[in-house]
Amino acid sequence: MKKAIRWIILAAAAVVFLVSCIQLFRIFFEYYKGKLEYAGIREYAVLPEKEENAEEEPEDDFLMPEIDFEALKEKNDDFCAWLVIPALEVNYPVVWCGDNDTYLTKTFEGGTNSAGCLFVDGANSPDLTDRNTLIYGHNMKNGAMFGTLSDFLQKEELAAEDPYFYLYTEDRAMRYQIIAYYTTAGDSSTYTFLNTDEEYDSYLAWIRRNDPFEGYEEAALKERPRIVTLSTCYGRAGGTTRFVVHGALTEERPMEPKE
Repeated sequence: MKKAIRWIILAAAAVVFLVSCIQLFRIFFEYYKGKLEYAGIREYAVLPEKEENAEEEPEDDFLMPEIDFEALKEKNDDFCAWLVIPALEVNYPVVWCGDNDTYLTKTFEGGTNSAGCLFVDGANSPDLTDRNTLIYGHNMKNGAMFGTLSDFLQKEELAAEDPYFYLYTEDRAMRYQIIAYYTTAGDSSTYTFLNTDEEYDSYLAWIRRNDPFEGYEEAALKERPRIVTLSTCYGRAGGTTRFVVHGALTEERPMEPKE
């Protein structure tokens, strides 16, 4: 009898182990598919190569990639911008479709995948002209999407050494200086849309009270530049905590057409 019980326990353990292996395989295969898809998409947005062993900093450090907007639009009509965060090597397309659900599990090319796609809040304008534009992305365990965004919190030198991120539309290249990053609740005042100067000033004061980052220039905020807020999940799966990064628009240039 005892021997039979031992065999039943061993068989049950083997089944649990097998099911766990299958689940892990599915997760890693899904990660692999998502990584492969976005690697292919990056071929339409070519970043300038870094000069190895350069003795001096370039006079113009504004990052200007070559982006094939026409090809990206053909792949996905919802495509609205390309995001680059050099300090984190984040380099992805951004979409807007008018809601905040579609791209939670839908990739840029339309596949079903937990990686989803970076997307602008459905209540924002897709041309990034609002006073506060919200962009969401998953905190993927393999570092994909916004999986490295919270590195700013873990490694304070990142934002201090390279405090910019970029958004590119078909006609504009925009550089944003990081002014704040912190953890917050998913229903906090971080996710506020701004319509007046008074609302802007109040919002700015609120995010500064919640922020550990001091490496920004006050002068960059005097003219109330447009803000982009990058947001992702933080902490345990299914939790309501978010990690956000705020950037203020500091420079804007015409987008150079792809040759």
